[in-house]
Amino acid sequence: MIEQRGRPKRLLVLDDERDVGATICMMARNAGYETDYTDSIDVFIERLQTTAPTHVVVDLQLGDGDGIDVIHRLAKLDCGAGLIIVSGLGGRILESAARAAVENGLWLTGTLAKPFSYADLKSLLIAVESRAPENVGFLPERSIRSVSRAELADALAAEAFVAHYQPKISLATGALVGFECLARWQTNKRDLIAPDVFIGSAEQTGQIHELTRQVYRYALTWRPRDIGGKPLKYALNLSPLNLGDEGFPRWLFEECKAQGIAPSQVILEITETASLNNPLVLLENLTQFRIRGFELSIDDFGVGYSSMVQLARLPFSELKIDRMFVKSLATSEESMKIVSAVIGLGHSLGLNVVAEGVEGSQALELLYRAGCDQAQGYFIAKPMSHQAAALWQATCGRQDG
Repeated sequence: MIEQRGRPKRLLVLDDERDVGATICMMARNAGYETDYTDSIDVFIERLQTTAPTHVVVDLQLGDGDGIDVIHRLAKLDCGAGLIIVSGLGGRILESAARAAVENGLWLTGTLAKPFSYADLKSLLIAVESRAPENVGFLPERSIRSVSRAELADALAAEAFVAHYQPKISLATGALVGFECLARWQTNKRDLIAPDVFIGSAEQTGQIHELTRQVYRYALTWRPRDIGGKPLKYALNLSPLNLGDEGFPRWLFEECKAQGIAPSQVILEITETASLNNPLVLLENLTQFRIRGFELSIDDFGVGYSSMVQLARLPFSELKIDRMFVKSLATSEESMKIVSAVIGLGHSLGLNVVAEGVEGSQALELLYRAGCDQAQGYFIAKPMSHQAAALWQATCGRQDG
């Protein structure tokens, strides 16, 4: 959700401590917000629907319920307001509630442990104002109830599946090292449909193989300018189902050859939750990619139960720290410890370590101090067309390194 130009900034506060609620409202008014306060969950939900606040503050401990109940109700209402969770409980409880909000699809801007300062609150309100959500530019996902085989077939025939490019930088030098190439469906009206809408449907209908090849072909057609004589790398997402396509490694090798791209420039990202129903096939296919010179990245590392099994068994060359841990680096001691441990583990195995989902300068600095190799995220740059990526490289991409 993006605030429309000229739309008033409106904060709705839910807290059963009247003094705290009044203080939050006073702080927000000083920052230019219209404010409203209640200590009742039912009244809060009613005002949420009638006043359409741009921001909401929710306390975890409430007289007539708790913050998790509120999170469930906000999710059912498809609430798009920026959410700030506050509590006087321990940090780990706050972090668990924050994860619950994110996993319910809410737009969480952060958490505040009581007591907090005006500067603490203001920093989160500013973050809500400035942050660009990841579905920016997409058609609203909920307006697309399902995607049929026929719709996908028409889109494939029209070559409507394209790639957008998100820069990856070296944390040591700040230099551009490559781009992650992300699938997009471009409609006749030039609108974009997010991959979460169509990838699952394509996997269910068996059209994921053709879709993947179309996106890869589009992605590899653009040649970003080399930096310091070093060719930039392409990171491409690979569906677990693509690993069952025996002809895919050879096809990709020939496609790279036709485009004049060395396989070593291509990083194939496989989610750590890739199916282990046939671990031998997975092992053989991934090893084939490495034999042909491609790099392999284990994506979303740390969110599944098979992390260590995958890492020990399969020939990965890169590890990507899941955004869930990166997002909470600045506020969670546990997340910082986990990220530091993952970086150490990756380096001990000779892997390049990448952090995704970087949304602020503080997270970038913490990752640098922890020794992370590379980073990507909206703080650096959002995914963009190849024309926009070329302009970004020319104006923002560091030329050293």
